[in-house]
Amino acid sequence: MPTQSPQFSELNKIEEDLLVAKLHAARMAIVHAGEKGRTLEYEVRTLLRSFLPTEYGLSTGFVVFHTRDGPKLSSQLDIIIYDAVRSGPVITLETCDVFPLEAVYGYVEVKATLQSSSDDAIEPADNSLERCLTRNRELREMKDRRFWAPLAGSSTETGLVEEEWLGIRSYVFAFEPLGTVARDLSALAQRMADVSKRLGPPTHLHGLLIANHGYLYTQPVDTSRATQDDYHHVMYTKDHPLLTFKTLLLRGLAMFQRPQLGWAPAVDQYYKHEPKWGIRTPEI
Repeated sequence: MPTQSPQFSELNKIEEDLLVAKLHAARMAIVHAGEKGRTLEYEVRTLLRSFLPTEYGLSTGFVVFHTRDGPKLSSQLDIIIYDAVRSGPVITLETCDVFPLEAVYGYVEVKATLQSSSDDAIEPADNSLERCLTRNRELREMKDRRFWAPLAGSSTETGLVEEEWLGIRSYVFAFEPLGTVARDLSALAQRMADVSKRLGPPTHLHGLLIANHGYLYTQPVDTSRATQDDYHHVMYTKDHPLLTFKTLLLRGLAMFQRPQLGWAPAVDQYYKHEPKWGIRTPEI
């Protein structure tokens, strides 16, 4: 008996249409820019939760990371994708959380519109590709991760391990293109490649979705073999952009380096607190 093949790609197209409709609804219903932004962040977070495995937690807030001058906070991030199995926030507040870098896989910037600022602009617009790439470079500088790991031959003792991993995964989710460059996907990809090269390593925007318009991503490179000409190659497509975003996000997160079995995030290194212990031993 013949059966009909499931039309998953068409279902994703319907979902994408609904997301764009929600942007228009938010514009008509909400005047305050901040509330409108929070509404769109909620819609994207709801979308991510619908297809990401539960091992990936979703929140908003900041990432704390190590520097030579001590722990520092990142800029505020719209959506943080973190390890909900092995770690969690070091601080939980009413409106946001603070996560140790050891817990973070990536982030998503949410934009109602995305445009491109020219090189002549005194300051890139907040919703510009250039601002997203500048922030991307800053966030991907965070690499120093610290873990407590079991010492060889001991079932109880641990030692501090410091590892420099690749920077966190980075994505932009925009609801609408704005301006000539953003509306021309090829021109936007060229701009993304050029600005990424100018900013230099570790700039690497893993994915940029403009709903119902297109998807762009920077090709990964093997840093042990790559030449300078291999970096910052940007691919783009108009073919089912939301579906492409979902599948490449799942792949990128699954391939992100995990700590070894038995390793625990050294969150105490952020608190800089050494408790004063008392101890008693059996007297009998």
